[in-house]
Amino acid sequence: MLCYCFVWILPVAAAQKSAKNYSVVDTGYKLVAVKVTGTARYSDKEIIAASGLQIGQNAAEGDFKEAVRRLGDSGLFSDVMYSFTSTGSTVKLELQLSDNGKAKLVPAHFENIVWFTDDELQAALQIRVPLFKKLLPLSGNLPDKVSEALQAMLTEKQLPGRVDYLREGAGDESGEKSGDEVRGIVFRVDEISIRIRDVEFPGASPEQTALLETVARRLAGSEYGRTNLAATARFDFLPVYLQRGYLKAAFAPSDAHVLPPSLSSDAQAPAELEVDAIVPVTPGKVYATSGLDWKGASAISASELAALIHLPLDQPANAVRLASDLENVSRLYRSRGYMMVQVTPDAQLNEEKSTVHYDLKVVEGDLYKMGELEITGLDTQARSKVLAAWTLQAGQPYNAEYSKKFLRDADSLLPRGVAWAVQVHETPDARDKTVDVEIHYKQQ
Repeated sequence: MLCYCFVWILPVAAAQKSAKNYSVVDTGYKLVAVKVTGTARYSDKEIIAASGLQIGQNAAEGDFKEAVRRLGDSGLFSDVMYSFTSTGSTVKLELQLSDNGKAKLVPAHFENIVWFTDDELQAALQIRVPLFKKLLPLSGNLPDKVSEALQAMLTEKQLPGRVDYLREGAGDESGEKSGDEVRGIVFRVDEISIRIRDVEFPGASPEQTALLETVARRLAGSEYGRTNLAATARFDFLPVYLQRGYLKAAFAPSDAHVLPPSLSSDAQAPAELEVDAIVPVTPGKVYATSGLDWKGASAISASELAALIHLPLDQPANAVRLASDLENVSRLYRSRGYMMVQVTPDAQLNEEKSTVHYDLKVVEGDLYKMGELEITGLDTQARSKVLAAWTLQAGQPYNAEYSKKFLRDADSLLPRGVAWAVQVHETPDARDKTVDVEIHYKQQ
């Protein structure tokens, strides 16, 4: 007997429709072969394991539909179809899949599952969730399957905590979330406190280790989490290297060594754990400054700008000091009315000589002038005095530093015996190229 059947699964809508059935397998046939086509991401073995089917089992049409449902519900495929042929008491199945594009997949992150390394997690999850390959779909139930597998791993080893996950929003370089875009799915263990005792830095020299450990002291006793440690590595640990010319220094994602209760500083309750955080570092080599050039600067002379840069030639390039110096350059520009100035360093590395040449690129933008001034929160007499003391007139190039000095000087004009809180709001107008200023006084 020769039979064909096709089923399409649309995972998002959970819709299903069947084509014309020439003959339907409604009794058990021995499944002797499964052929998988259309997927470039998964092997036949992985698809078969995820489908719930086994070669040699008795299978009927309902088993094939259930297998297709499982694959479709994962969220990894835009289409799942099947066809089969039966001869005598045997049946052969073909699964036809269409992979979802990478744009619909995001990486999985493991925040604080400290009992396993990433390699151990990957190996164990591949067995328990055959379709897991570090990337997860934005829809479907695969994240749930991974969470359930992680929970089972903890339960089997009698480890505490409850596994949960959340979708990590996209963010800018500061780490702040922006918009609704999802950039990852983060798995973490809740209902347990995991505290840091010490921080280790594999890859660092003894001198570097001493410097890093000084910075890391504030982490003692804090909650362990890869996200927070990554931020600390970027904003606190990395400058230790950048100040000393290690311009390619990089920190890998953290690991943790779980301390036995006997080594912990205090007696621990079952829901408490202490770890040594491990933050691997690759220092790279030291780069010396070979020179620098200004690009795009015209409103302020190169000699005046150069006086603000402290980057000795033939010495290790202090990238932290350079960033601070360039902020001072931006402040100088804003003090002369260039409110939208952008100053960025372009590092040209010479690997053979271990040197760096900086092109300091300036986009000055338009010149902004003083617009309207408004002062609120004062009585009529005090307001008049403060207004009269403001000397930056409408139409003059705006000075973004002026208001700071003005507030210090104007303090003597305020009514005595009152503590004043002051807020300054600058409102640049891109159309008129002016800056309106509002100074609001409030009695405390």
